[in-house]
Amino acid sequence: MLSYIINIMFVVFDIGGTNMRIATSSDGESFSDPKVFSTPQNFDEALEIFRDFKKSIPVSEKIEKVIGGLPGVLDKNKNSLVTAPNLQKWVGKDIRFELANIFDSDVLLENDTALVGLGESVRGAGKGSAIVAYLGLGTGFGGTRIVNGRIDGVNYNFEPGHQIVDVDGSIMGHIVDLEFLTSGSGILKRFGKETQEIQDENVWEEVASYLAYGIHNTLVYWTPDVVVVGGGLILNGLIDLGKVRNKLEEISRVYPQLPEIKVSELGEFGGLYGALSLLSNRSYR
Repeated sequence: MLSYIINIMFVVFDIGGTNMRIATSSDGESFSDPKVFSTPQNFDEALEIFRDFKKSIPVSEKIEKVIGGLPGVLDKNKNSLVTAPNLQKWVGKDIRFELANIFDSDVLLENDTALVGLGESVRGAGKGSAIVAYLGLGTGFGGTRIVNGRIDGVNYNFEPGHQIVDVDGSIMGHIVDLEFLTSGSGILKRFGKETQEIQDENVWEEVASYLAYGIHNTLVYWTPDVVVVGGGLILNGLIDLGKVRNKLEEISRVYPQLPEIKVSELGEFGGLYGALSLLSNRSYR
């Protein structure tokens, strides 16, 4: 009769509007080489990716918990997405239930940007700061506030990208939010080009200026010790953070000193580090 030594492990994942990343952890502190996939618009296709990933895990491994981030607003019970501009076909699906069935495990879901911000606060550019504001510019524009190594309490989740910055419609002829003016999806809608195709420096100067106003609003609402900015548009050098800082210094009139603005340090895997941080009781809200 065969017997197995059962090892406890965890599954962590980070789903963005463009890519999804999945990994395992045996110690709750580090993770295996992540598997990276293009994020399917079709929810059932994403479930197939998770099923295939589950098949790669040895039967001797007992999955104790699955933790991951989703790009959008989660319902209050954190079972499904209420809104997800870049994954509209995922909205209303009972994601927690489906993943629990696949992995036969407890599942904890969080907003993807909140997990990245948590990772940066605990292990990255915000480490050592009590109040960290994280802003991520990629396909969309997300953000979170981390206080003493924990995601700050909210009814749903923070959505700083949806702050209205063009209140009279003077830019586009109608009211738009900060995400529309600074994110990859917004830039595609405005100019009909992917971000990497835009070579006009005037466009990126404009985006840097809009981002500075968004950071200004973040400062007066959240008063952080440090602002960490990440996401593809920052990490790929498309937005000049020096120009953002200069504009911010020009428009800021409230506080005698601005907090430091740092580039995220955990690259594209910040959300996986954030998921690991949620395994610690001090990181649960």
